[in-house]
Amino acid sequence: MPVPASSKPKIARRLLRDEAHDAIRDAILDGTLAAGEQLDDASLQEWLGISRTPIREAIIALQVEGLVEIAAQTHTRVVQPSKESVEDAIQTVGVVLGGVMRTVVPALTDATRTEMLAFTDRAQAAIAAGDVRGHMAVAVELYDFLVQQCPNPTLQRLAAGTVTSLSFQYRITIDARTPNWELLSSGWSRMREGIESADPIATELAFEDMHRLPLPGPAWAPATWHEAPGA
Repeated sequence: MPVPASSKPKIARRLLRDEAHDAIRDAILDGTLAAGEQLDDASLQEWLGISRTPIREAIIALQVEGLVEIAAQTHTRVVQPSKESVEDAIQTVGVVLGGVMRTVVPALTDATRTEMLAFTDRAQAAIAAGDVRGHMAVAVELYDFLVQQCPNPTLQRLAAGTVTSLSFQYRITIDARTPNWELLSSGWSRMREGIESADPIATELAFEDMHRLPLPGPAWAPATWHEAPGA
């Protein structure tokens, strides 16, 4: 190929703000930094060994992703989800990954179809046992699977960036919320039928119904909240 005559361009290395972002994000997702915990610049500087500027840039990026809350002159802290924000997050995951589901189902191979059907069987077993955490584990695995299998690179990037931050909200409030098991059982069952028949629309609608998106027909009863989220 022809080599540009201009001087050699500078290729940026991984920026400190990106390193700080990933470290803080991982600490939030694994629970090291708890919901509602204050994020102090000085403490973060000492922990990460970098200056304040890249840390503030990282915090702003985490705010955009929905993991951090910034109130000017008041506080910077890990998001403390509300009941409303959790339910909104569930719907949003349903919208984004419902679209992914519609692109994935037609592209399934025999092996990946079998893998998806296994998710539905494991989910139904967790539902039958009333195992909230077990059901959540299967759902999160399915989310990751859908992102990996998505044949649309643009949609794949959008889904990958959306799922982590939004699913975080209802993962950390899992003990405060009991889902509508009847809704979930119906949704997984209909999703299984759609996968088996290679019907992307039926599969997408079942997935969206499970995530409480409004659809024609009677509305399902909402989940039951036992205490304030994050308490």
